[in-house]
Amino acid sequence: MKNENIKKVRINKRDVIDQLRVALWYSHIQHGLDAQLPSQIARIIEPDKIRVLDGCVTDNDRKWRNYKNGLNVPHPKLIDKAEAVVPGSIFIINHVLWQAMKNSINLDLLLKDGIGKLSWEVQRILYKSNKYNCDSKLIENLSSKKLIQLERLASLDALAALVIFLRLSIVESKGIIDISRAIYRTLLIICMKKPYSHFSEGLIVLMNSHVFSVADSKESILGDSFKEDFLMDLQILSTQFSQTDNGKLTDKTWKEDVMASSDFLEKVRFHNLFEESHIMTVEAI
Repeated sequence: MKNENIKKVRINKRDVIDQLRVALWYSHIQHGLDAQLPSQIARIIEPDKIRVLDGCVTDNDRKWRNYKNGLNVPHPKLIDKAEAVVPGSIFIINHVLWQAMKNSINLDLLLKDGIGKLSWEVQRILYKSNKYNCDSKLIENLSSKKLIQLERLASLDALAALVIFLRLSIVESKGIIDISRAIYRTLLIICMKKPYSHFSEGLIVLMNSHVFSVADSKESILGDSFKEDFLMDLQILSTQFSQTDNGKLTDKTWKEDVMASSDFLEKVRFHNLFEESHIMTVEAI
């Protein structure tokens, strides 16, 4: 039966979503190993594949070069090998977000199974509170308070939740613009951190083509120059929180940066909506 189980959905090679998730996975591994070359990663992750032929060492670096560019999807066994060496890498490549962005994945299935795979921090925002902790039910819509709560988590889990609820809001024709803005703002904050900062252009293009474009054009928050606008907004946000007044790097934690960034974006939204000031390039972020 089609789309009966998320795990059984076959993902074709060279799918644009796959290209990005694999490239992100590779970048996370590269950063975790502090390795510059695909051959270095190959020797660490797959030492059993190293062969010496006619005095020359072969180490599968071609395969890893393809992963770097997102040209092939790694086998689950290789993903597990990489996870054993670089914990957290499997989280990126197999994240619910990539499934949530695919319209071929049934929305009811995402609501039933996908949300259950998100972090407890995110789930507690999405489920109705119940002091008896039984018969948990999802909330019907995301209030302004809950949108801010998700934004301030600034994670792939939070982004996945927002995308799933945007798809739901499109079906129900309500709350589309508010959730779209929350997705944009959350993606901005996420893209200040490695490895996502290296893929900011690809992420906003993917979000526009697979998520925002599904909504009616009248309810789109992005214009024709969305890519340039997003990169400019990201530069403004990064500059705002990467340096102190004297030019030295701050020593704040990522959580503190997220909170400060969220507060800044809320002020920008206030100014744009009520004072018609254009501090950022996308109106009313």
